[in-house]
Parts: sequence; C-alpha cells; structure tokens
Amino acid sequence: MNVFYSKFIISFCVSLLFLATNTFGLHKYHTSLTRIDYNKQENLLEITMKVFAHDLFPTLEKRHGKKIDLEHTKDIDKILADYINEKFTIKTKSGENKTLKFLGKEHETDVIYLYSEVSFEGDLEGAEIKNSLFFESFDEQVNLLTIRYGEKKSDLVFKVGDNFKTITNNKKKTAK
Repeated sequence: MNVFYSKFIISFCVSLLFLATNTFGLHKYHTSLTRIDYNKQENLLEITMKVFAHDLFPTLEKRHGKKIDLEHTKDIDKILADYINEKFTIKTKSGENKTLKFLGKEHETDVIYLYSEVSFEGDLEGAEIKNSLFFESFDEQVNLLTIRYGEKKSDLVFKVGDNFKTITNNKKKTAK
C-alpha cells in the first residue's frame, strides 16, 4: 500500500470520527462517590463526597447566576454547605432530618472532595438517605454511596427520580 493511500485512509477515518462525535455528541458520565463512616465513639457520621469539577461548577453557577471559584468566590463554604444540605439528606428511623456540618473541601485537578459530619446516635440500619446531587443538571447523573457502620456495610445507588433509600446491611465490611 503506498504512503499517500495510507495517509488518505487515516485522514478519512479521523474526519469520520470527528464528524460522528460532533454530530451525535460524546456521552458524558456524571457520577459522584460518597463514603460515610460511622464513628461510634463520637456518635458521628463522617462523610466524604468525591465530585467532579465539571459537574459542580456549572450547577452552582446556574443556581447563583455567577462564576464560582473555590478560591475566590466569597462565601464559597456557605454555598457548598447549603447545596449539600439541600441535596443530601439523612433521616433517622424516627424520621428526623439531620443537618450536615460542612467541614471543608480539597481540590485536586478535576476532582473536589467535600467533607461533612453529622451527629447520629443509635442504629444506622433502618435510617434513610437521599442523594440528589446534580440531578437538576444532568439526567444521567448517578450517585454512588457506601456506608460503613460497625462490621456492616451498605451500598446505595441513586439515579434521577430516586427518593429516599433505607440503609440495610447488604455486605460484610471488608478491609478499609
């Protein structure tokens, strides 16, 4: 096969790929990962949320009508705390809504870690959680949640349209 023909085929394939991705769009995945650890000695749920900047910033900017920057936006911690408390809800077995205390954030390239805690006494099993982070922005958003309490572990998956889910022991806790 001659060099000209090879270059033509490669150029044609690249052009076709470019046309297809621009015409049909690449499917973006929108996911958050949350881990909750129950600290029985302190009666606290320690919550770590891993979210992506390409999900967080457009959502907050749309809500607040301004550019959001973790380092320069005034009251960014309050903005984050309000959003998390609106979209992430924990209810005790008796139906009491718990308010999360926002502790801080870390930004690593395109990932943002959000840290919160909430006081929680009693058995976590049977409590309810709702995680609707970014549901208002992305129809394909999926929020994964792992809860570790004592020797128990519960995994929950939230998709757009989901409501509260009950914490049940669905797995034996494995090594951290």
